[in-house]
Amino acid sequence: MNNIVGSDIFFSLGTVIEYVNCLAKYSIFYSNQRNPNYFNELIGDIQLKSAENLIEQQWKDVHFSDDGYKSFIEIFDDVFTNAINIHKDRFFHELSDSDILCRVVSDWGHNTDRFISWPSKTNNRWNPPGKQYLYLSFGKKEEPYSSELSVSEYICLEEYRAKSNEKYSFCHFAPAIKGNILDLSYNDTSITQIKSIIDIYYNESVQSMISQLLSESNAQQKYQNKRKLKKSVLRKIQGNPIDKGILVESFAKQYLKMICSCIYKKVGETDENKREMAYKSFHILSEYLESKGVTGVIYPCTRTNQIQGKNLVLFDVNDAIPIANSIREYVYK
Repeated sequence: MNNIVGSDIFFSLGTVIEYVNCLAKYSIFYSNQRNPNYFNELIGDIQLKSAENLIEQQWKDVHFSDDGYKSFIEIFDDVFTNAINIHKDRFFHELSDSDILCRVVSDWGHNTDRFISWPSKTNNRWNPPGKQYLYLSFGKKEEPYSSELSVSEYICLEEYRAKSNEKYSFCHFAPAIKGNILDLSYNDTSITQIKSIIDIYYNESVQSMISQLLSESNAQQKYQNKRKLKKSVLRKIQGNPIDKGILVESFAKQYLKMICSCIYKKVGETDENKREMAYKSFHILSEYLESKGVTGVIYPCTRTNQIQGKNLVLFDVNDAIPIANSIREYVYK
């Protein structure tokens, strides 16, 4: 498949998906009862895999394009401008006091000032050397990981590459502003679930229309015949076209899911030149997002597969402040 180019790629992919759809018709004979959406999820996995090679190549140099394709940053800009930035409520998160924001440092005996980050001398995922970003674990609610650790604390230790039997200190943060936080995690959803946004909207719309028709004063006589009710619903659907925002949300999130499934890789390089190469595209993307008024990004933890953890990077370290009396000291076991 790597030797196939142009329209042949889409023909081949279409053929595979058509074949899977044909198999789905006979799923009653060999379906996985624990997962009735098996074939839909299989199609989603195929689509993710088919996009992987192209996106990974584009991600190596986000400004480079080949064979007439747009570059990664050009495509991302199209999606951001025409979808994400127009329908902000579907893609952005405003920080609130209920969010769980946590940070870890080594050793004990610190005050809150120790948890405020300083300009890094090395390459981190989102900020190049010399830039000061604030990295935190992120959650919408406090969840236990074990009898000794919360999920947010566990994520902090994983990201910090904590070592057994060493001392660490946790500190929780509170948002100073709501911010304009772009969610680029997508590690807790699938292509199938994102596609279902349209189906859920359509089904809810139809149910609402049926309820409206049946609430009419003469509904019992008027809709005794189910065909009449069906025709009336169809007329209502034609008179109330689908919300374009729903379509935009589904397609844009499918794209974001595809890129997020490809670009987040565990980086264990100790050589600074290799770390720079691994993070170069992230640095360009963060600068692009800052130029668009984005104040931070939610992204997945790549250090562990035990849970679907999330992190938050804030482009301004003053957008969240350490909470006094929240420091907890711990020996990692």
